[in-house]
Amino acid sequence: MRRENKQITIKGTKEMSKLERFIEEICDFHNINNEYFGNILLATTESAQILISLNENQDTGKVNISYEINKKGLIFHLKLANSNQASEKNEDLLETEIRKHKLSKQIFIIKALTDEITIALDGKSIQLIFYVSSMNYEKSLTRIKKLKEYFEKGLAIKQREKNA
Repeated sequence: MRRENKQITIKGTKEMSKLERFIEEICDFHNINNEYFGNILLATTESAQILISLNENQDTGKVNISYEINKKGLIFHLKLANSNQASEKNEDLLETEIRKHKLSKQIFIIKALTDEITIALDGKSIQLIFYVSSMNYEKSLTRIKKLKEYFEKGLAIKQREKNA
C-alpha cells in the first residue's frame, strides 16, 4: 500500500471551511462513502476547534493538520503551530483545561466517531485514526453476492432449457 501524506494550516475558526474542503478532497480521492465522510469531517473539525479554543489567541491561533493513509487506516494529525516547546502539563492539568473550556462534549463526540484517538498531555496535539480497510471487505462481499446471483440465474436458465 502506498503511503499518502498531505497537510494544511488553518488560522483560527475563520478558516474552518479550508479544513472541510481538505477533508472532502481526501475522502473523494480515497472513495470514502458519505456516512464515513461525515464521521471524519465532524471529528476532525471538532478536534481543530478544541485546539483553537485551548490557544490563548483564538483568532490567530494556527493549527497544522496533516493526514496519512497506511495499513492501519486514515490518520489525521492536528497540532497547534506554536507548540514546539515542551510543556510541563500532566494529565490532571489537561483535564482541568478541558473542564475550564467546557470541552468534554466535543471530546465525547470525537471519541464516538473515531476508531482511535490520542490527545497529547500538553493539549497541543490530537491524532485521529479511522479504520477504512474494512470498506474494501464490504465491497468484496457485495461483489461476491452479485456473482452468486449471476451464476444462480444462469443455472436457473439452464434448468428451464433442460426441462423444456
